[in-house]
Amino acid sequence: MKKIFFGFGSAFLLALACTIPALAGGWAVITLDEFPSAVHASQSLEIGFMIRQHGVTPLSGQRPIITASLAESNDTIEFFAREEGQAGHYAAEISLPQAGEWEWSIAAFTVKQPMPPLTVLNAVPAASKPVSSSFNSLPLFAAGFGLLGVLGGLLALQRKVRWAAALVLAGFLVSGAGFASAADQPTAESEAQEIVVISAESQAELGRDLFIAKGCMLCHSHAETDNLREFGVDMGPNLTSYSASPEFLRLWLKDPLTVKSTAQMPTLGLSDSEIEALIAFINSD
Repeated sequence: MKKIFFGFGSAFLLALACTIPALAGGWAVITLDEFPSAVHASQSLEIGFMIRQHGVTPLSGQRPIITASLAESNDTIEFFAREEGQAGHYAAEISLPQAGEWEWSIAAFTVKQPMPPLTVLNAVPAASKPVSSSFNSLPLFAAGFGLLGVLGGLLALQRKVRWAAALVLAGFLVSGAGFASAADQPTAESEAQEIVVISAESQAELGRDLFIAKGCMLCHSHAETDNLREFGVDMGPNLTSYSASPEFLRLWLKDPLTVKSTAQMPTLGLSDSEIEALIAFINSD
């Protein structure tokens, strides 16, 4: 019986310990400026973020710590952030030494907030010699030669030379063919361009990462992220089964106060691409 009471008592004290900071105003939401999209081993990477008490008021005077660990490893690395820029904004230089899947979090103002895992690629190799362009300059030489023929033919016409008209015509034909051939060649820029198509599923996955990185999951419960958060207040509605028109969500995510003057959600400074990804996640099945 004593063991049972002891178990209940321990659980109660643990719940109380987690609840007191929230009741006392001891919680905050961390919002990343931008979620890193491409990270290489040993690469210096700047992480910027806002800390808002109760998810609203910018909070200065903190000493945030970024903790990172390679998946399935007990070794951790810590980075200390500095206050930088506007009130409540912080930045830190981090460098992850090894390729692989890294789990990381930011601790500030009694809250340790997990972030989406970072996939770190192998270190970038030393810059190699640039590859020469496949552009062929011969058509341009031919076009220039044709223009010289046209010019020579026009001078010959002034002197009433019999073959002058034929020279002008030949020059026009050669220069026209040369310019046409040069225009059809691919430039270095066009060769380097790649068409990237983002599927709806990938867009929703990116939106889930942003839902975590922007701190949305601390104020909104969602079945896809509830298992990650160590602390949540649920100031906003449960978004697990929520959906709305993209038009409404664009306005809301851009500036909630323009939609509802009493909105508690602050303007997060989301880019258009981030908003579209969040809409895909919120409206996903």
